[in-house]
Amino acid sequence: MFMLRILQWSLTVAALLWASYVIAMPLLARLRGRPDAGPDATGEIPRIVVIVPCHDMPSEIAECVAAIRSSDYPAERFAIHVVADNCTDDTPARARAAGAVVHERRVGPAGKTYALAWVLECLASAGVDSDLYLVTDATARIDRGFLRSVALKMQSGEDIVVGHSVLDIGNRKWFAKCLGLTLVHRNLQNWARERLSLSSLIEGRGMAYSRRYVSRHGWRLALPTRSSAGQHPTEDWRHGVRVVEHGYRVAFADCARVRTPLRGSLSEATWQGIRWERGRQLNALTHGLRLLRNALGSRNRNMFFAAIDAIQPPVAILGVLCAISALLVAAWPGDTLLNVMAASPLALMTCYGLQVTMRGRHDGIPPATVLWTPVYLLWRLSAFVLAWTPLDKLRPQRDRTARQPGE
Repeated sequence: MFMLRILQWSLTVAALLWASYVIAMPLLARLRGRPDAGPDATGEIPRIVVIVPCHDMPSEIAECVAAIRSSDYPAERFAIHVVADNCTDDTPARARAAGAVVHERRVGPAGKTYALAWVLECLASAGVDSDLYLVTDATARIDRGFLRSVALKMQSGEDIVVGHSVLDIGNRKWFAKCLGLTLVHRNLQNWARERLSLSSLIEGRGMAYSRRYVSRHGWRLALPTRSSAGQHPTEDWRHGVRVVEHGYRVAFADCARVRTPLRGSLSEATWQGIRWERGRQLNALTHGLRLLRNALGSRNRNMFFAAIDAIQPPVAILGVLCAISALLVAAWPGDTLLNVMAASPLALMTCYGLQVTMRGRHDGIPPATVLWTPVYLLWRLSAFVLAWTPLDKLRPQRDRTARQPGE
């Protein structure tokens, strides 16, 4: 019984601390955050280079380029550059026909991270200069006002800006809508960090970097280091940690919306979830802990919260942890303090989940999606557990070779 109580207290304290952290950020942003205000749009309209990495996606790249070209932004002030990463079909031709400049890559390791590093070097060698460099996916569709919203943020002095990703309403599968709610959660957390002048989480479907940042670092901070050699899943999380480590803050443009279909099948979404979770765990144990150590040593507020964001458990895993804590005390009740504390994390996460669900309506996700919560939590828990096992060899070949743009 003594060991059971130790387990109960450990789970309860961990769940309560993380649940309080998740719900505290939006609450503090409303109570103490600076009010939202549009940045001063003085000066010349920034020049934008839009970069789209892709691999064998002819129909998607044509639609992506068309969406960018329809932006509410002066046509002479932006150019679209597509990185055809080891393509074996007519993707390059379709991108050119849609109006993009195409860079065909045949060297180096495959993947979005390496493709972006390569094309930035190509652009620099060709003398292509821009005020900001915007990256989006071939499957993503930026809204007409995306470029303008990001440009306004950059004009206010920001070096890195991420947009507001939402689930494309064309994907109505249950797991896609549940993952869409996780995007709502990330947007809410980014909104809170923006109001508190903290660093947001990098969202790879729509992100922009200033000329100053690119000239100093290129894409080096996103590339794997020795501690993560050979790994490039979740490069956006790693990139977000490392830019903060180098003194930058990631800004959030709430009005810069980009639609994403996410994965089309449960099998693809499952294997992608395992890859993401494996990369997240690797990044947390390396870059995240290192940033936390540096933050404590330098007493840097922005670095501290970015480090906490990097090592905190995913919200789905936190939900499972809260449920287990409550169930253990329900099965083996303790004293009053333990019983109340064990129920508190689940109550906090339930309230937070309802808030996210209500906000999801504005992104086109029906509130009834919350009914899938038990199934979704078990599904995400399986990815969390399987991330520690070498199961990629058991993955069907069709799923192993299918890639998102730039993966």
